[in-house]
Amino acid sequence: MNNNKEKKGMWLGMSSINKYLYLIIKIIALYVFLGFISSSYAAVWKAENKWDNVWEKRYQHWVKNNWTEEFFMDEKKPIYYKYSHDCADAVYAMRLIFSYEFKLPFVIHNPSRPRKLISNRNKRWDKLPQEKRVRKFLDYVADMTSTKSLSRDTYPIALDDIKPGDIYAAPGVHSYQIVNITETGVAEVMSSTTPKAPRFLDRIPSFPFYVPEDYKKKTDGYRRFVQPKNIMKSLKKNPGYSEEQFQIAKGVNYDYVRFTDIIASALGKRKEKADEKTLRLMIAMCMYANDRAVYVYDALWHLQEMRKKGRQCMNRREYDNFSTPSRDRRLKAFFSAVKNHYEKNSKIKPWTQPQRWARTLFSVTPPKPEDVKELNQFCMVQMSLGEEYYMPLRELRQNLSSGKIISDPHAPLEYRWGAQTKPYKASCKTY
Repeated sequence: MNNNKEKKGMWLGMSSINKYLYLIIKIIALYVFLGFISSSYAAVWKAENKWDNVWEKRYQHWVKNNWTEEFFMDEKKPIYYKYSHDCADAVYAMRLIFSYEFKLPFVIHNPSRPRKLISNRNKRWDKLPQEKRVRKFLDYVADMTSTKSLSRDTYPIALDDIKPGDIYAAPGVHSYQIVNITETGVAEVMSSTTPKAPRFLDRIPSFPFYVPEDYKKKTDGYRRFVQPKNIMKSLKKNPGYSEEQFQIAKGVNYDYVRFTDIIASALGKRKEKADEKTLRLMIAMCMYANDRAVYVYDALWHLQEMRKKGRQCMNRREYDNFSTPSRDRRLKAFFSAVKNHYEKNSKIKPWTQPQRWARTLFSVTPPKPEDVKELNQFCMVQMSLGEEYYMPLRELRQNLSSGKIISDPHAPLEYRWGAQTKPYKASCKTY
């Protein structure tokens, strides 16, 4: 009480000038304090711009020219150097990094908390310098997201509207970044893989080796990131939303060659030459065959974990999830489609390298050893993830043709790839 009287007496005893100076000092002190509070709870970065059509075009240009295979292995970019990633991580990082570098908002759904968001406004790492905050945010987004979460953060687009910066998502399996559209209309892609690790991205001068199959839910296919202002809206309200790719895919009976021919025709400035198409199809076939390793690995891992708990056989739902009959039929049909293209254009001279690979792959008589070596250098099929266990592409084709490939998820690895000469006898119920 006495202190209050003393302060009041001090104030009354001050001259007008001193009172004015006293108030100024108090205001400055308050601003300093508030500034400290603000800086001690810093966002990952402050958004100074807003996404619109102009920024989307700048994003497309940036992806085409700056998003390269060595992006995460460049010592000149310490903020991103040796960032550990898998395929979905790289997709999200592409959008996140552009948003950070150009001070745009980055907002996606939080997969673990319905109707909650993850954004650059996160203050979890407020004590760290900004570059370290961004690196922590990259890791956090990678841990929280997957190929499955992409279906909420992106939306399907028309095939003639595919641009660099768009993506291809196969939820639960793989995802790609579209990095260029060639003059023949090929959507070139880059991708990472599992397990999560610092690595160079793979650039493939061919389409993603998938056809959109989720006709009902529309969760896969060629897609574009949702802008922050639309993140809580229905995907159908996004500019450029289109379901045509699902209708087209169903119309061609999910034939990869026919489907990608339609895209090339829609996007291309000139018609694709026969040997260019042969190369594109051979690359896609190699990648498609290798992708089967993901399905086989997932099935064997699930089987191993299941049997650790004492259960020997999968139920109907598990069997449907991990067996590969439709995928194996499509792989066999893919080989046939590439063979038809090769035979149709086999008289075109001079022969190019892709045509020689195709001749070796589909030759009925045993090819020359040097030709086999060339084909194997172009493509070997990895039978199991994380292991140096490979099968020649020609051998896989022969195993498919002879019916040796086993789709049953209970079958051992060698049987899944037809590398075992003894007939497979199922010990569990098949569905």
